[in-house]
Formats: sequence, structure tokens, C-alpha cells
Amino acid sequence: MLYLAIRVMEAAPLLPFVAMWIRRNTIPHKFNLVLYYVQAEVLFYILTTISRPVFRNDTYVTHISTALTVWFLAQMYRRLLSSVRIKKSIAVGIGIFLTIALLDAAFLSEGFTYVNSFSQAFGSAFLVTLALLHIGQISRTSLYLENQAEFFLSITTLIYFSYTIVTYVAINVIYNSDYDTPTLVLLDRIITCPDALLYAVHMGLLAWMFSFFPLAINPRRALPHWLHYSCWHPRPYKLLGQPAFTTYRLTTAAGN
Repeated sequence: MLYLAIRVMEAAPLLPFVAMWIRRNTIPHKFNLVLYYVQAEVLFYILTTISRPVFRNDTYVTHISTALTVWFLAQMYRRLLSSVRIKKSIAVGIGIFLTIALLDAAFLSEGFTYVNSFSQAFGSAFLVTLALLHIGQISRTSLYLENQAEFFLSITTLIYFSYTIVTYVAINVIYNSDYDTPTLVLLDRIITCPDALLYAVHMGLLAWMFSFFPLAINPRRALPHWLHYSCWHPRPYKLLGQPAFTTYRLTTAAGN
């Protein structure tokens, strides 16, 4: 049951993807990197779903998704944060992270054999730091934070990535211990279940963030034509191959 719940919550990127898609023409340009991030998460969900039964290994997806996630969101904060010094620091931080990610994939994880716990932990800590800096910036310039889409971006970053630091550090400790296989599987699920739940919350808040922007199309035109009530006309009743009204007129005329 726990395994099934985790697998269901992994489909959470579909929610912000739909919310984003129906607003794709009205979302400001500075949020484009968030759009790319959501689209990438949907792609990674599909790849993970396929890789498990086909390759019996989805670790390579985790390595790629970590690199793209940190890159997209860090570049997003590079747009949002106004300090030139912080912008330069973000560029340096991205370079350090990519170096760690490559070393983690090539050597520390033995070529996609293990989860990239080192790059995950560093990337998550990096994003949490940027989210805190961004919240501090907008709190100095606005009193109504809950009315800003940027605020929800940083809140959802804090909620999810602050726990992923704990998740991947704990996974690294567990898999380097001398536990037997059933114990490892049990501990892995206990740790990853809150991670999956917070990931679903993370995606739900991103969908809420997109709701700040107007729809790209009129809600009445969002459905396909065949689903519109206006096209549901009752079928005319026919008698002897003719519409009932025509048959009635012919019968009346003959009687007269």
C-alpha cells in the first residue's frame, strides 16, 4: 500500500503541467524557466515509469533530473534576485554544483549504480539558500506576499528541497551500513514516503502559483466542441422515414 501511494504521488507533475498549459500564452517571460522545469519533470516521470520495468534501473533519470532541476531553478532565482553580487555568486554556485554532479555520477555513484546523494544534498541546500534570499528580498518591498506568484515559488522550493537534504543524506548513510536487504528496502520506503508526499505538495503549490495568471483561452472554449452542451440537440423523431412534423402536415393536408 505504501509503495502504491508513493507511485501515485510521483505523477504529481501532471497537475502543474495542466495548470501551466491552459495559461501558456499569458505567463510572464521571467517564469519561462519554471515552465521548462515542470515540462522536464513530466518527461522524467514518463522515463522513470518506462525504465523500471524495461531496464530495471531508473537511477540515470535521478542523476539527469537533479542536474536540470537545480540548473532551471537556480537560473530562475538569478532572474528574480536583484543584487549583482548574488547573481554572480549564483553563477559560481551552478558551476560548483555541476562539477559535483559529474563527479557524483562518474565516481561516487559508480556510473549510475547508486543514487546521487552528494549532488542532491548540495543542490537542495543551494536552492534553499536562494529561496530564503528571495523571500527576504520581496518581504522588504511588499506587504502582501500571498498575492505574489514569486512568493509561492520560493515557499514550494523551501518545503520540498529542505527535506530532500535530509532524504539523501539519510539514504547515503543507510546504504553504506551493514543492513540486510529487507531492512534496507524498509528503511528506504520509510524515508522516501515523506519525500514523495512533499514532492506532491511542491507540485501542487506550483499549480497554485500558475493560477495567479489568466487563462490563455475563454473557459467556455476550453472543452472540445463535442463536449459543449450547446451542441447536444435532441434527435428528431421520424415516422415512416419522414420527420414527425412533416408527416403531421401531410396527414392534415390530406384530411382537408
